[in-house]
Amino acid sequence: MNAAKTALQMSSSSTWYEDDKVITLVPKFKIKDGMREPYVALLPKFLELVKANEEESCVHYGFVGPTEDGFVICREGYISAEAVLKHLDNVGDVLNEALQYADIVELMIQGPAEELKKLEEPLAHLGPTHYPLVEGSFRSKARP
Repeated sequence: MNAAKTALQMSSSSTWYEDDKVITLVPKFKIKDGMREPYVALLPKFLELVKANEEESCVHYGFVGPTEDGFVICREGYISAEAVLKHLDNVGDVLNEALQYADIVELMIQGPAEELKKLEEPLAHLGPTHYPLVEGSFRSKARP
């Protein structure tokens, strides 16, 4: 191992990570027959709303898909349960429009148990599955 790499590892090995407190939402949508084009046309609207209004609370946000069989997954991360609720308020009108063209067939919510508890009642109507983080879970710190 070269000296520069060893020095870097030693200086950052104990500090490159922090406790993971991110709330992750993973809604899975199934596009209704014949509705692919109008549904996909709405995805940029979601992205624009999040970029414009959630700078302080959104960790990451994006879509994957659609697959050949019409599934789209949204990958979302927020700093708190309150940020999740703010997000849903922010994108509510576009989400309601999107639900004319696709159904949420699965919703996973992952994060610290105490934050998930705060989302149980407000998100119950969506039928989510809650996945509490295992004690000691971590994420990398922001890098310059």
